[in-house]
Amino acid sequence: MQPMTNSLGRLRDIIAHKLCHRCGSCAGICPTGVIRPGRDYYPEWEGREKSCTDCDLCVRVCPGIEFSFPGNAQRIFGRTPTAADTHGLFLKAYIGYATDTALREGATSGGLGTQIPLWMIGSGKARGAFAVVVDEACPWRPKAIIARTSEQLFAARLSKYPACPVNHLFADIKNETGPFVFTGLPCHIHSVRKIASLNRALGDKIALTVGLFCHSCLEHQAIRDIFEIYGIDEKTIDRVEYRGGKLPGYIRALTKRGEWVYLPYPHLGPDKYRPNAKECLTFFFKFYSPPRCRLCIDASAEYADITIGDPWYKGWEADEKLRQGYSLIIARTERGLRALEEAQAAGVIALEPFPADRISLSQVAMVRHKKMRAEHNITRRMRKGLPVPSYGFYPGASISDNKVVAHASVCAPSLAVRLRAALHCATYFAADRPRLGTPLFRFLLSRPGRYVVGALFFPRRVLQALWEKLKHRAGRQRYFMKNSGV
Repeated sequence: MQPMTNSLGRLRDIIAHKLCHRCGSCAGICPTGVIRPGRDYYPEWEGREKSCTDCDLCVRVCPGIEFSFPGNAQRIFGRTPTAADTHGLFLKAYIGYATDTALREGATSGGLGTQIPLWMIGSGKARGAFAVVVDEACPWRPKAIIARTSEQLFAARLSKYPACPVNHLFADIKNETGPFVFTGLPCHIHSVRKIASLNRALGDKIALTVGLFCHSCLEHQAIRDIFEIYGIDEKTIDRVEYRGGKLPGYIRALTKRGEWVYLPYPHLGPDKYRPNAKECLTFFFKFYSPPRCRLCIDASAEYADITIGDPWYKGWEADEKLRQGYSLIIARTERGLRALEEAQAAGVIALEPFPADRISLSQVAMVRHKKMRAEHNITRRMRKGLPVPSYGFYPGASISDNKVVAHASVCAPSLAVRLRAALHCATYFAADRPRLGTPLFRFLLSRPGRYVVGALFFPRRVLQALWEKLKHRAGRQRYFMKNSGV
């Protein structure tokens, strides 16, 4: 075995301590190509250690151990967020959609995540775009590509939830002139900002950053286990859609024979009551949310030029907008706002102003739970002497062996908040205990288990469905009595 450099040793410790996002930035910035995405997209370098120059860029670029929220906010926005800025700093907010009917209908929400890079490439403002498509070698696994054609971008239009190292593609654009549109999750955006500060020439190749709302990624093992439970052979599957159809959509797999298999509970068929994609993912995250995702405090891509998500908002026409195919758009920087205005002027997107004071109420449960969950888990790890990520708010305890220096970064919450956080985090007990979680997951995906899942994760919709069924039955009885002369 070849000797390991200090840089690779520190990177190994980041992975071992479950601080790796699998964003791919270490592979993207590595000057000698030593680091590459490996199994389940964790960084690997076996057999290439001798080419490592020990430059430490792989560690310095890692957003898993450090990303200063106040420092980057001051550099990007010229000011730092306050406690009231729950969704980060921004200039304007909209709801909108792509005017291309086929694109809008084929997308999960409004199709803006595809339309914006498509327009920028078509208008000559970008030479390509970072995108995520289905891996041809594995139908459920996402694969990052540099998209240069409308066909490639259209193939990337639907959401994918298993972790994907989008940023390893920075290695592919080092020798290209650019610019490129970057679309990614909050952790991807964090590392793009770090790449720009470590390698200005590489950072200048990005014309626009588009961030996506994110609750968590899924471990790759989740899909492997689902396929095994239902006896599905990967070789018979063409692709997996994690939010197929309009919101809330369904998780489904398209076979090579052109048949849809709905997951979980494929025996129910598409016309039966079943949990939708949002409900399924909420359930799956309890078993397969990666440890690092549960330490992340950014649900709304606060450091992107533009953030795009679903317009979840209570007390507003959000349900109707979701069904029609709208997206929530947050313009955070002048560059992002200018891109939106130019795209609107070109007629490729339609925008409606969204009240700025309502942004804090959009996707509020996900944003609040993610921050609360991270604060609780960071505190627990510190008490155990484990390393935690630094978000730059105030210094905490360092890792004992000093191989990975990381600090706590959250303010002390009230007792009530700590209690809610503890209860919320307790629902993820199976994610850290696979020996317990795997058999439990298998039971919950069984025919009798689906009733338990319904009662635990979406009782309201179960009751609504039961009420509708009872009303339908009562209506049939009245019709029968009326027409039978009783």
